[in-house]
Amino acid sequence: MSSEESQHDAVISQASEKQTISPITSEKKRLELKDITEDPVEASVLFTLDNPYHPYNWPVWKKYLIVCIYCLLQAYVNMTSTSYVAVEWIVQERFGTTAQVSALGQSMFILGTGVGPAFLGPLSDIGGRKWVYVISILLYVIFNFGCAYPKNMPMLAIFMFIIGVCGSTSLSNVAGTIGDLFGNSDVASQPMSLFVFSANAGPSVGGVIGEAIGENVNLGFKWVFLINIIIGAAFVIGLMFMPETLPRIVIPERMAIEGKSVPPYFVREFKYFAKTITGKEPDFLHEVTDAEDPNTTIVVDKVSALSEIKFICIMALRMMTTEPIVIFLGLFNGFAYGLLFLYLDGIFTVFVYNNNLTAMGAELTYLNFVVSAGLVVFLVPIQTWLFKRDRERNGGIPRPEARFLTSLVTVWGFPISLFWFAFTCSGNVNYWSPIMAGFLLGIADPLLWLGMLNYIIDSYSEAGLSNSGIAAFTIPSFSIAAALAHAGIAMFENMSAKWAMATLAFISLLVVALVYVLYFFGARLRAASRLARVSGTKVPN
Repeated sequence: MSSEESQHDAVISQASEKQTISPITSEKKRLELKDITEDPVEASVLFTLDNPYHPYNWPVWKKYLIVCIYCLLQAYVNMTSTSYVAVEWIVQERFGTTAQVSALGQSMFILGTGVGPAFLGPLSDIGGRKWVYVISILLYVIFNFGCAYPKNMPMLAIFMFIIGVCGSTSLSNVAGTIGDLFGNSDVASQPMSLFVFSANAGPSVGGVIGEAIGENVNLGFKWVFLINIIIGAAFVIGLMFMPETLPRIVIPERMAIEGKSVPPYFVREFKYFAKTITGKEPDFLHEVTDAEDPNTTIVVDKVSALSEIKFICIMALRMMTTEPIVIFLGLFNGFAYGLLFLYLDGIFTVFVYNNNLTAMGAELTYLNFVVSAGLVVFLVPIQTWLFKRDRERNGGIPRPEARFLTSLVTVWGFPISLFWFAFTCSGNVNYWSPIMAGFLLGIADPLLWLGMLNYIIDSYSEAGLSNSGIAAFTIPSFSIAAALAHAGIAMFENMSAKWAMATLAFISLLVVALVYVLYFFGARLRAASRLARVSGTKVPN
C-alpha cells in the first residue's frame, strides 16, 4: 500500500471515530482533476455525507424546493417531444414529406437528449451543476428560433437535434442534482419520483398542447417553439438564482468564505464555473482552512483545459462501453422509454379509427400517463420503507439492488398491460379498456425507471460520477427510443394495432428478466467494476 493510500485510511478511520469527516488532517492534500479521473472513489472521500457543509445536510424544504423547480424544467423540455408529433401533419403539408421523414423532427430531438448528457453531465461534475443549467437552457431558447422558422425539413431536423442536446441538461443534471441533495439515503426515492413524474407528465401534456395548436387555423407549428422560447426565457432568469449543489464545489467554498465579505453566491458560482472551464485559477477557492482545526486544509489546484476536455469527452463514453450495469440498463430502458412513443404512434389508429374519438379526444387519452405517474409518487413511500428495512437488515449499509424491490412485482405490468392493450384496442370493447391498459403501463414504466436511476446514483455517486453514469445510461436509452419512434410508424402501417402491441408485449418479457437478474446478481456486477463501488459506510440518520 502506498503512503498516500495509508494517509487516506488514517483519515477515514479518524472520521468514523468523530462521526464527521474532515477534509484532511495534519497536512495538505492536493485535490486535482486527475484524482477524479484516475481514482474517483478515493478523491471523493473529502466530500461524503457526514460533512456538515454537504448539500445533503441542507433543510428539507430547501432541498425539495430545488427539486421541484428542476422537475418543472424537465417537464417543460420534455413537452417538445410530443407537442411536435401533434403538428407533424402540418410539417408534412408544408414541406411535402412523408410521415417517416417528418418524424425525423421527433427522433432527432430524442437522439439529441441522449447525446447531450455525454458532455453536459461530466461538465457539471467538474464545473458545477448550476451554470450548466443556465447556459444550456439559454442556448435551448435561442435555437428554438431555428425550429420555429425553418427553410426546409433538413433545417428543422438539425435544429431539433440541437435543442435536444441543449435541453438534455434537464435529464442528466436533475438526476445528478437529486443525488447531490439526497445521496443514497432511505428517502432518495421520493424526490426522484418527482423527477420521474415530470418526465412522464411533460410528454403527456405536450401532446394536448400540440393538438390545440394544430387545430387552431390562426396558429402554425411555429407556435410549439415560440411557446418554448417564452417559457424558457423565464426559466433562464430564475435558474440564475438557484444555489449550486455539487458537493465538490459547495463544501470547500463554504469553508473558504466563512467569516469573509464576498460577492453574492450567484456571482461567485458563475466566476468559479467560468474560470474552471477556461483553466484559470479561482480567486477565492484555492486554499481552504477549517476554522475549527487550523491544521485541516484543502488545496484545489488549477487544472489544464486539456485534462478537463479529456474528462468531459471520455468519461461518459468510457462508462457506456465498459460498465456492464450501464450497458444493460441503458439498452433495456431504451425499449421501456420507447414504448411511450410507440403508444403515441398508435393513438390515432386505436382511438380515432377504431374507436371513433376526435383527434383531441385521442390526445387526451395520453393523460392517463400523468395520472399513473402521479400515483407512482404515492407508491414510492412503500419502496422507501422496503429499502430502509433492507438497509437495517444489512447492518445499516444500503444495497443498490434493494431499489428494485417494488419493481420485482410491478415490472410484470409491462407484458400484462401490453397484451391487455393489444387484444382490446380493435374497437370490439369500450375504449376505456385500452386506456386502463395504458394506465397500468404508466405505473410499471416510471417505477422501473426510478429504480434504474437510483441504482446508478447509488452505484456511482460515491465515486463522484453519478452525473456521468446517468449520461452514459441515456445515450443507448434515447438512441433506441429515437429508432422506435420510426419503427412505430412502420409497425402500425404494416401490422394491425393488435399484433403490433402484442409483439412489443412478447419483447417486454426480457425487461422482466433484467430486473430479476439485477436484483439477484447486481452485487457481482458491481464487484467487477472499478467505478461502481459502495464503501459500506452507514448512511447518517
